[in-house]
Amino acid sequence: MFKKMKSLFKKKSSVGEQSETKVEESQLDFPIDRADYFFDHALVFYCEENDIPSEKLSQSDMLEISKRAAFHLSIFVAWLAKHDFLNPESDGFNLEDAQKLKNETITGTDYLFKHLDEKLYSTDISNTLLPFISDFYEDYMDFCYTVFVDDVARTEFDWKIYHLVEDDIDEMFSQYKTHIRQ
Repeated sequence: MFKKMKSLFKKKSSVGEQSETKVEESQLDFPIDRADYFFDHALVFYCEENDIPSEKLSQSDMLEISKRAAFHLSIFVAWLAKHDFLNPESDGFNLEDAQKLKNETITGTDYLFKHLDEKLYSTDISNTLLPFISDFYEDYMDFCYTVFVDDVARTEFDWKIYHLVEDDIDEMFSQYKTHIRQ
């Protein structure tokens, strides 16, 4: 799993085990993920990298940290948009910016911060994709927490990294579709 992306990040995370993110399909509107789950980790790295105590961070610093913390979710939001899986009936949906995201003229972080309040809920996603999310997203988050979090907390959204992740998610989605057809 995540073969292409894993090749970028060769070490295990220094973050301890996190709470489960498994979703229940029977719930009407449930949170799938939040950008701030990685905030504390991103804050520590940012302060270390810039040799600045957290008490002296500016609003600009805090925005940078928030963007880094949102990396994992921004990647997934971009994948949703590029595959037409954002729910057009969601309160957070914006057709113009969803198209810009698809065309790579804005980032997943831009869309996440501007329209989704830095959170992804089941209602933001096409109903046809929810069963896949239930099966896939826990694995994605486990991967982020165990292999990739130290790098995630140091990185903002980047289309080059997105394309590596996209291939992995596409492969998993294809396997999922094949499995449910059998």
